[in-house]
This record gives sequence, structure tokens and C-alpha cells, in this order.
Amino acid sequence: MKVVTPENKTIIDYINSIKLNPTDVIFISSDIGNLAMLSKAKGEALDVNAIIDCFQEKVHEGTIIVPAYTDHLLDGETFDWKKSKPTTGAFSNKVQRRKDFTRTKDPLHSVFVWGKDSDKLAKIEDESTFGKNSIFTYLRDTNAKFIFIDIHIQACFTYIHYIEEQKKVNYRKSYFYNIRCELPEGAVDKKVKFYSKKLGVMSDIIDLHAILEKDEIYKSYTYGNIQIDILEAKTVWDYAVNCIENGPKLYRYSIIKHAKDLVKRYLLRRKGIF
Repeated sequence: MKVVTPENKTIIDYINSIKLNPTDVIFISSDIGNLAMLSKAKGEALDVNAIIDCFQEKVHEGTIIVPAYTDHLLDGETFDWKKSKPTTGAFSNKVQRRKDFTRTKDPLHSVFVWGKDSDKLAKIEDESTFGKNSIFTYLRDTNAKFIFIDIHIQACFTYIHYIEEQKKVNYRKSYFYNIRCELPEGAVDKKVKFYSKKLGVMSDIIDLHAILEKDEIYKSYTYGNIQIDILEAKTVWDYAVNCIENGPKLYRYSIIKHAKDLVKRYLLRRKGIF
């Protein structure tokens, strides 16, 4: 389903055109660069807080989740629950400055949470960042709606890696990192399991995206050159599992990347990091 918002409407009108239920759990991934440029072209400044407020009004009995990932951390490094900057873009950085969201404590895949299940999610803990007690299981169990603001799923769909761990795919393996966690209750050293790509493997869900489009699984909203897509967690689970079991593949292998990965790992070990 595709809904087109007239360009004479505001960005908030665009967000308001999205059909959501008051009790929905939504997970927002975003690239707001084009939204900022569109606002500038209209002689306005992009108000990210107004967009967040709008989503809060739409799911006022539900839960909003925004990624706050720091999955670039390596063995021996530190995750500061309060200060560590997310690598997930400007939208996440804006949420970090707000007082009404709380951050979960996973050192690699923390999220900012607002709403009904905030307290519940603040307490979740699993040795594996993609484990059965992780945020990703919650997303599946609640059939969360993934909202992609002007960003392709190939660039940001971490939920797929959770599915890959649960299905024990052979192109990923468990790595264990020791991460120093600076948390509200104090500092703790945590051993974290990261079910990550083997050497030479690259995630590739372009074929999955094409299947989802062909089967009209997406709900899409367009505004000028901006597009918002919505997918439901349980539907994605079913399609991704089918790909894992029957194809097409959710990854590619490159001998060139394998060689680069080997060099990178060697250099990190020389520095005592990996």
C-alpha cells in the first residue's frame, strides 16, 4: 500500500498521515538528511522533536523504540550508558538529549525507549546481544512495526541478525567481547556474545527486500522525495526464515573482503584489542 502526501502539506502532516494504532510498538530507523533539506527548501528548520512528539501522540498507549547502537565497540572497550554516542544517526542523537526516553543496557545494541513498556525493557538482559531475552525477541513477540524514515532496509535492519542467530546460520559465528559497562547502578565488566559475520561475509538482503515489495508487504508513505516504509516483525520473521531455509541468501561472500578482514584482525591483535 502506498500513500502520497501532497507537497503543500507540512512534515508533521506527513507523519500524521501514517496509520498507527494507539497501542502499537514502533521501532524507528531513519536518515533525516533529505527531510532537513526539504525543510530548508521550504524556508523552515527541521524540528526533530516535533516529529518525535507527533509519534508519541499517535501511539500514546504504546511504546516507541529508537536504536542507540554502539556495535563498533571492541573487546576491552567501554560502554557508557549515559554518554556513549549512538552510531545510528542524527535522529538517535536528538532522542539521547531528551528526558522522556530511557536507554537499555546492552553495550552493543542498546535502544532508547518511551512509553508503556519502558520499565520492562530497561530490565532486559541477555549474554547474547541477539539472544532470546534481548530487545529483538520483544520486537517479535509484540509484532512491532518497523518504521524506516527515508532509509533502505539493507542499511539498517539489525533485526535480521537476530533471526540469523535464532536459526543458527552457518555464515555467522559467536564472538565474545569483554566490555566495561558504566551503568546507573555502577560500573561492571560484562562478557557479551556477538553472533557476527564470519570472515569475508557481507550482509545482503536486497533479494529479501525485492520479495517483500513484490508481495506488497510494505506500507509506504511518500512526501516529495521522502519515503517512509513500515514492516511488521512477525511477517519479516516468516519471510527471512523462508530465505534462510530455501533461499535466496541473506548474505554474500567475497574473497577480497576475507583478505581485508584477516589483515584487520591481525592488526587489532597486534594492538592487543582483538
